[in-house]
Amino acid sequence: MEKSYTRLLEEWKANVDLLKFYETLKQQRFAHFLTIQTAFLAIFGLLAKDAIGVFSLVTMATLVLVPTPPLVISFYFMRVDRRGRAFVDTANTRLLLIEDEWQKLFPDDHFATYQQQFGALSRRDEKLVAQYLGARNIPNDPYKTLIAAPSAHASEAAIIRLFWWLWMILFVFSTLHLAWHLANPEWRPA
Repeated sequence: MEKSYTRLLEEWKANVDLLKFYETLKQQRFAHFLTIQTAFLAIFGLLAKDAIGVFSLVTMATLVLVPTPPLVISFYFMRVDRRGRAFVDTANTRLLLIEDEWQKLFPDDHFATYQQQFGALSRRDEKLVAQYLGARNIPNDPYKTLIAAPSAHASEAAIIRLFWWLWMILFVFSTLHLAWHLANPEWRPA
């Protein structure tokens, strides 16, 4: 009996540590993504400013090329982010399974940390939310609104998709603009 107790506790702690490590890694990766995208956006903006000031097919061709690397990076990060969210959800589910096993083996001596967090944040269990609000006992408590908010995972995925579509639109617009000027070489801005 003591062996099972120790094994479950050690497995639970190891999974929590792994989840914390991976969440930190995921946040660092997202910060790097934003830095890279911002740098490319600044480069594109400077080139676009030059292209507006002085007409040049070379500058316009560069405007077509600049969105390509951040577009590829956005695509790669969308895939990595999707895989990362799957890892986090799998780790959370494993913690739920450990807590279920703990409850079956030791019904009088178990805890439900992840079951309650999952119940409040993912399932939005009204009874559990009411219990948490009662325990907090704060007038005008924003807790109920906060737990209904979309997760950071969803927000990060939306930002990555936003950059994907931004670069796709800039790439297509720049390509069409360059193609129009190549098809109409006699037209030059005044």
